[in-house]
Amino acid sequence: MIFINPGSGPVLDATEANARANIAAFVADLSELYAARVTDGESANRDGRWAFSIEIADGLHIRRAEIDMPGLPLEQVRYLGQGDQNIWDFPRLYVDGDSWVWEFALSACDPKAGDE
Repeated sequence: MIFINPGSGPVLDATEANARANIAAFVADLSELYAARVTDGESANRDGRWAFSIEIADGLHIRRAEIDMPGLPLEQVRYLGQGDQNIWDFPRLYVDGDSWVWEFALSACDPKAGDE
């Protein structure tokens, strides 16, 4: 059996309130690496993920990205590869349409991404 992007399907029992709390935590994690903020408070439900616009900057580059954030409680979404976390148990976020678990979604938000 082959698995491609486990955790990328619909998120059941998701809520917008959880997604909003999660995007705030995600931006806080990003802020440890770059300047980051949510730029659009509107969100849309996409199969248990809510879309948010964010801006990320490193002093030289500014990037705008769309994040589709799962609406589960933070501890069920924020995979950082720590302790007893099993990557297979975590839903994926989408960064500009590409799916990532939380830890790698942070790297995918690099403001230099897309520079030629």
